[in-house]
Amino acid sequence: MNYIDTNVIISYLNRKDVNHSRALKILDKGDKTITSPIGILELRSILSTTTNLDGDEIEAFVDYLPEIRLEVPDVDMNTVFSNASEIALRIRMKTMGILHLSAGVILNASNFVTFDGEFKEKENEIAAIGLKIITG
Repeated sequence: MNYIDTNVIISYLNRKDVNHSRALKILDKGDKTITSPIGILELRSILSTTTNLDGDEIEAFVDYLPEIRLEVPDVDMNTVFSNASEIALRIRMKTMGILHLSAGVILNASNFVTFDGEFKEKENEIAAIGLKIITG
């Protein structure tokens, strides 16, 4: 199962994005793909701060995610935060990255799919917590 980072979702949704074709290949493969409520929050935040879309238009993008077979399973956020605190002591990354990794582990993802080079740089440490980094 693939945990999809927010940057892959943004690239998929934006036809003008430099990584759009890579995102299409990843999300159109038919593999089981998930993200977490963290990814949805980040998607809303990015769209609200980088575009002129209104709230309804942003929600239309969020509502579209099931159409591309991107699931957002329920996850206990207290468990995500607790696990993230442990991961932060092992892997030096920014908070959002740590939260995504924690959610991916808790949701039993095998792969973490991202276009963020920081994850690739930390590939060995991330493998130690059970996630393989896929950069498309």
